Amino acid sequence: MHIPEFVAVVGSALEECPNADSSVNLLFLACCQEADSTDFMPLGTFARLLRATGYQRTNRRYGNRFKGLRPKNPEFHDSVWYWN
Repeated sequence: MHIPEFVAVVGSALEECPNADSSVNLLFLACCQEADSTDFMPLGTFARLLRATGYQRTNRRYGNRFKGLRPKNPEFHDSVWYWN
């Protein structure tokens, strides 16, 4: 049900960055802004679809984060953690 919506928005809102470590909330916010919709999809569904497309979660204690992915919008780049 949410897969076509996910595909339409993620390609234009997110980009691959090999050394990036981004929170799922940040990625979700970037996609919500791109979708211009208040009913984009539930956050849990968004996280499951990211995992299903092959992105891995990090092993950090302090939150649900994905590695290798960041928002395309430069406003969000300061909120992304980068590995050296």
